[in-house]
Amino acid sequence: MKHIISALCICIFIFFGSCKKETQNNSSSIVGTWELRQASGQITINYPSGNGNILKFTATNYESDTNGVLQKSGQYLIVADPTVEQNVCLVYPPGQFTNRIIYDNDTISHKQFIQISNNKLSIVSGCYSYDGGSTREYEKIESNPQ
Repeated sequence: MKHIISALCICIFIFFGSCKKETQNNSSSIVGTWELRQASGQITINYPSGNGNILKFTATNYESDTNGVLQKSGQYLIVADPTVEQNVCLVYPPGQFTNRIIYDNDTISHKQFIQISNNKLSIVSGCYSYDGGSTREYEKIESNPQ
């Protein structure tokens, strides 16, 4: 009986310990500085650390740098949007890409859907079967941009 209770206590300790670690590492906030790691469409291109292709987000504003040069800045908004499959012509598991990012109040351009998981930001847009579509994957390099 002692062995069963000991084993049960160890299992509970491991379960709660692993849950705590998981929540600390999984940030779902877009706020921070993100560097491009991969872009794919018809071909896939991998980018090394320090490549200068950066997205910076505060609570309401963004900046986009290409090769270290500011390309665009302004305001953004994230809204719930369940239409990713109709817009990018791909099927995703339930719960993925359920949010859309809108830059500078531009609701007319192609929709861009975002997914944040394990300090990775993925952005999908365009219809893959029609115009090739694209996915860009970023890695968070700073939590509080200046």
